[in-house]
Amino acid sequence: MSRHLPARLAALSIAASAFATPAIAQRTGENAVTSADDAFGTSVGNESIGLYSTEEVRGFSPAAAGNIRIDGLYLGGIVIGNQRIQSGSDVRVGLSAQGYAFPAPTGIVELSLRPAGDEPALSGVLYGGQSQIGFDLDGQMPVSDTLSFAGGIAFNSLRDFPGGDVGNYFDFGIAPAWRPREGTEVRAYYGIQIAPKDVSTPFTFVDGTELPPHLPNHLHGQKWAAWKNHFRTMGLFGHSTFGDWRLSGGLFHHIIDSKRSFNTLFVNTQADGTADFLVNIHPPRTTESNAGEVRLSRSFEEGPRRHVIHLNVRGGTRRGDFGGEAVVDLGEINISEGPPEFPEPDVTFGEETIDKARQLGVGLAYHGRWQDVGEFSIGIQKVKYRKSIDAPEEEPIVTRAQPWLWNATLAINLAKGLVAYAGYTKGLEDSGIAPEIAVNRSEAPPALLTNQRDFGIRYAFGPMRLVLGAFDVRKPYFNLDPGLVYKQLGTVRHRGIEISLAGEPIKGLNVVAGAILMKPRVSGEAVELGLIGDKPVGIAERTASLYLDYRMPWEERLSLNLGIQHLSMREGNTENTLTIPGRTQVNVGGRYRFELAKLPATLRLQVNNLLNDYAWNVTGSGALRRTFPRRANATLSIDF
Repeated sequence: MSRHLPARLAALSIAASAFATPAIAQRTGENAVTSADDAFGTSVGNESIGLYSTEEVRGFSPAAAGNIRIDGLYLGGIVIGNQRIQSGSDVRVGLSAQGYAFPAPTGIVELSLRPAGDEPALSGVLYGGQSQIGFDLDGQMPVSDTLSFAGGIAFNSLRDFPGGDVGNYFDFGIAPAWRPREGTEVRAYYGIQIAPKDVSTPFTFVDGTELPPHLPNHLHGQKWAAWKNHFRTMGLFGHSTFGDWRLSGGLFHHIIDSKRSFNTLFVNTQADGTADFLVNIHPPRTTESNAGEVRLSRSFEEGPRRHVIHLNVRGGTRRGDFGGEAVVDLGEINISEGPPEFPEPDVTFGEETIDKARQLGVGLAYHGRWQDVGEFSIGIQKVKYRKSIDAPEEEPIVTRAQPWLWNATLAINLAKGLVAYAGYTKGLEDSGIAPEIAVNRSEAPPALLTNQRDFGIRYAFGPMRLVLGAFDVRKPYFNLDPGLVYKQLGTVRHRGIEISLAGEPIKGLNVVAGAILMKPRVSGEAVELGLIGDKPVGIAERTASLYLDYRMPWEERLSLNLGIQHLSMREGNTENTLTIPGRTQVNVGGRYRFELAKLPATLRLQVNNLLNDYAWNVTGSGALRRTFPRRANATLSIDF
């Protein structure tokens, strides 16, 4: 097949749909608040709300845990990300995760592709403001009774801070759907994202117990320290039913190709703003991930009881390069003034180290549901894992694991609308890589055995849904020791309570509210010896959010929205001697739905960080980046 064929097909489908009638609503109705079933995490188009996200659930990464799914199938750590083919995502925890076979700790993120339906559609989205300018063009086009295409193109010029550096991004994606008969659907997708200019915003590492002064809004990195990345993603998946049998399967491939990549660092940063300015310049790097699953399911019923048995084989591989970078010391600066522009240095790269990992598992699971009584599931997997690190002029380091993994869940209907649930899950996952400041930077530790316990209740009353749950997640804790070596420092345990309330209490008012009360703690020899503190870096003990969307009763085409997110203080280093203050951010906006030349349209105005609160984000390794200042943006969506 010609490598130009996907682009030609996408162009054909979009051009054809521009002249097709009748059109159907596609992007003008996107609204994360009205779409959310709970407060745990919902993404629709360009909007994301909730307590959790694709990057973080209960304080950990669902991608590292291998809990990214599409149509229920295993994607390993692959997150599609390209919004021309991915229409949204939902975070599933507690009771909402119990219907998934073969889960792992740290919640499940279910991705959804853009629909490829049986009616032509084309939508355009224009957006602009203080932070970005760009457009999206998405459409769907049936070409026969059984085959339809979805796809789109986009451009985004993004500016982190007013007066700061600009990054440009181009997206393309196509996602056909083939439905040869009832009960059978095959989806495919191909997407590419090109970032020809993505200037590296510096990370700040503090030396001491006091935060540095505020960074200027017009903070620049170095003009020459601009990343050039290509992200390519593709997949083929589907299912077919034959009576009581269902066969599902998928293959997924993702490549991150960094032609140029940098990390700019303010290290040894003091309270007066003085810091050493370093730039890590990386050689060209490629990270390639593959995942796949085949699952055979058999369902049968006996009166009010339904039983499903799953047999699956799934696996994944990952290959990445690290090391060989050149570290350029540009001397002492004051971060409150921002770094001056330095000439681009000539550097020589060293040899790179190759990191390979592969995992293969075979599993058997059962899920039973008794109408008006409850449901129960249990699953077991045998996993073979191999990881190798091949450094220049050294013997490869190989680690292996062959654990048995299992999970069990139970839900009981206590009364009308009231359900109690409980579950246990054991998993195996990849650990993160050593950060740029580490002595062994970019090094990838071996896989981690993890486990999770959770229980709670869900109560549906009228139009509202309340979830109150408790969880306990335990994993090995990797971070920087006092000598800046990234290694296992003990065991981390996140215990907490999560609360969600969502629904439409009165006509026109949608409410999504939630909170997390968590006690994250580290234990082990390093804590007992006083080398590190007992709180993990970057994890908040209290998180809360409130999202409201209200349609005006006298003008239903107009709605106002409010978003409030609160994050409590966090630890800024492993010694627990640096505290990152909590923050509360307020976002306000509104939508107006109207017709533009007889076409459905929505104008959305949004102001993020209304109070212009200055705050720091902190990564798990203690790297600080300031949050975005107040920004106003406008979006115009049109369905053709």
